[in-house]
Amino acid sequence: MTESIDPAVPLDSHESVTWTGRPRITTVLPALATGLLLVAVGVVSSLVQETLLFLAVVPVGVAIPLWKYLAVQGMQYVITDQALYVKHGVVTRHVIQANLETVQNSAYGQDITGSMFGYGSVEFEIAGGDDLSFQAIDDPREIRALVDRAASNNDGLGANNRQESDIPGDLTQWQRIRDEIREIRTTIED
Repeated sequence: MTESIDPAVPLDSHESVTWTGRPRITTVLPALATGLLLVAVGVVSSLVQETLLFLAVVPVGVAIPLWKYLAVQGMQYVITDQALYVKHGVVTRHVIQANLETVQNSAYGQDITGSMFGYGSVEFEIAGGDDLSFQAIDDPREIRALVDRAASNNDGLGANNRQESDIPGDLTQWQRIRDEIREIRTTIED
């Protein structure tokens, strides 16, 4: 991990960062193509008809790819040993955080170009909140697996490779309690 974390991301002092990334810079290419097309139309129309269309179209043609570039650079995804973070914005910032223990499901997807060039998106279903997604990132399958492993280590079941939980007992004890409660219900209902 060589990328620095934006100070807007509220990391706790005891959190350790396992991965950070941004959308691929190549996501700017469609905006760049649109911007170049607008600049070309503005230049050609001003040369052919000597209109002021140049003054209206060229600044928009320059602004579109610049805006998209700033949006991509203003986006940061962070995975720690405790949470997921999505940060938007350069000047004004918006950070979404989800604790790993609230990640219920995850999925990744790649379109045809993503499959060819190794990028895609990962969606995280969050219990009790809005879902999170990491868009246009490298190796989406690997990132999904990283979060799935980290989230399973935070499920409170207390297995050997998992974190200690505040919940007393282990899975077997809780299954016995469940079975006893079922017996009591059956006895009461009869």
